[in-house]
Amino acid sequence: MKEFEIKQRDERANRVVQKYGKTLWHYTDVNALNGILNNREIWFSSAANMNDKEELRGFISDLKVAVFHDITEDKNVKANEVFTKIEDKLTEQYPFIFSVSKAPDDAAQWERYAKQGKGIAIVFNTELLYKLIFYNCFVMDEEYYGYNAKQHKMKELLVDYIQNDKMEEFTNLEGLIDNLLLCAMIHKHESFSAEQEIRLSPYFIKDDDSRLQYKILSTIKKVFVLDIDKLCQKEGINLESIVDAIVIGPRSEQNVEDLKWYCKKIGLLRLAEKIYKSNCPLR
Repeated sequence: MKEFEIKQRDERANRVVQKYGKTLWHYTDVNALNGILNNREIWFSSAANMNDKEELRGFISDLKVAVFHDITEDKNVKANEVFTKIEDKLTEQYPFIFSVSKAPDDAAQWERYAKQGKGIAIVFNTELLYKLIFYNCFVMDEEYYGYNAKQHKMKELLVDYIQNDKMEEFTNLEGLIDNLLLCAMIHKHESFSAEQEIRLSPYFIKDDDSRLQYKILSTIKKVFVLDIDKLCQKEGINLESIVDAIVIGPRSEQNVEDLKWYCKKIGLLRLAEKIYKSNCPLR
């Protein structure tokens, strides 16, 4: 990596730490923990499987109403064509997401995402996690809660294109739609605001991508699989340094010493010293 590239990555990573904090928590179960540590994989779930049933589409629907409000009636046909293309793109290339949270040792997160507190939390080092993905076609973004499409910049851009054939910030409609879907991906219903979610996502993935696999969990799910070892080697970052801690859930029966032994058994000796039980008093 060239000197200016390292400098750019370091500066951006520092800003991300200032914005999100030094650590980001991934609340999950033991199977996912084993997938990350032993199999050296991170599984990105389809946005279609997120817990917000209006995922992506809530923002787009709100945006559509705002756009139609601001255009003249003679442009309705063109507007419908644009939103049809947006829906088509969403069908062809649904985004995949790996979620972490700014909320540390949080009762609601344990309850909802870590087997009702019986699971595990992987505490990622924000700076190193960001550096790992920075030059590798991934994005890291904070969720915004509530849609507010009437005041969103994307509404202005769509209205300008539909009403006046203006395309100032993008070279074509395809680029505008891609940007719109990225915006939609970081907006959730306001009732989820306590999650304090940060999302990592690869750029839009086509259905024939070789990194898409099925995993048998409680159901069969299509996931995007990231090879952590390959990425760590490329970026010169050690896997153990990316994880600041492994926290055992407040209701978990997992023995600390057994988990330490497991980490040593799979070659993660330093990580074995970063394991502790949650302090959350969840019953």
